[in-house]
Amino acid sequence: MLLNALSNFMKILSGIMLIAMMLVTCADVAGNLFGCPVMGSEELVSLMAALLLAFMLPAGHREKAHIGVDFIYLKFPPLVKAIDNVFLCIIRIVFFAFVSVECFKYAMVLKDIGQVSAVLELPTYYILYALSLGSAVLTLIVAADLIRIVRGVSYE
Repeated sequence: MLLNALSNFMKILSGIMLIAMMLVTCADVAGNLFGCPVMGSEELVSLMAALLLAFMLPAGHREKAHIGVDFIYLKFPPLVKAIDNVFLCIIRIVFFAFVSVECFKYAMVLKDIGQVSAVLELPTYYILYALSLGSAVLTLIVAADLIRIVRGVSYE
C-alpha cells in the first residue's frame, strides 16, 4: 500500500534526524571542550526534532506506538469497542486534517514574509510543510483504519 511505503520512508527520515541530532549534540559538546562549539547547534537540534516529530507521526500511529489506557477498554464488548474506535477515528481525522491545512497555510505565510531562524537564518517554513505532510499522511492512515473498522475488519 502506498501509505505504508510513505509512512516507512518518513520513519527512516525520522531515524536519520535522530542520528543527526545526536551527532550535532556530540560535536557541540566536543567542540565546547576545545573552545569551539558548533554555532547554532541548539537551533539545528530543535529544527531536526520538529522534523522527527512530523515524520514519525504516521508510523507511530500505524504501529500503535501511542500510549493507551486499556484496563477498562479491554472489558468492553466488541460492538462498544468498534463504536469507540469509529468515534476516535473521526476525531483524529478532523483534528489532523485541520492541523495539516493550518500548518500548510502558516508555512505559506512564513515563506512570503521570509521568516528565518535566529542564529543560522535557515528558512523555517519547511518545518511547517513537513508537519503538514506528516499530519496529512496520518489523516489518510486513520481514514483507512476507519474504513477497515466499518467493513468489520479487526482494528485491534
